Amino acid sequence: MIRKLLTIGLPLLAPFIVYFIWWWTMRRRALAEAEGRDVGPWENLPWIWLISTGVSLAAISLVVTALLTGGDPFADYQTPRFEDGKIVPGRVGQ
Repeated sequence: MIRKLLTIGLPLLAPFIVYFIWWWTMRRRALAEAEGRDVGPWENLPWIWLISTGVSLAAISLVVTALLTGGDPFADYQTPRFEDGKIVPGRVGQ
């Protein structure tokens, strides 16, 4: 059940949760400005640029890690098998 929640529910609900947080923050900011209160310095940050930069850096790091680590990407995978009464684990190689 938790697997279904994490693989289906969370990706489905994440955009709505992010939108709600954004909407709530903008509403609070508009109310503060309407009342003449000073808006906090953290509210003036360029959140869209910060988030998009963070997502881009995470994607780049995942791609670089996938390309630069591990063995030969074109090697064959040998499945686990039963030999001489013992289980030989699977491996990538010749």
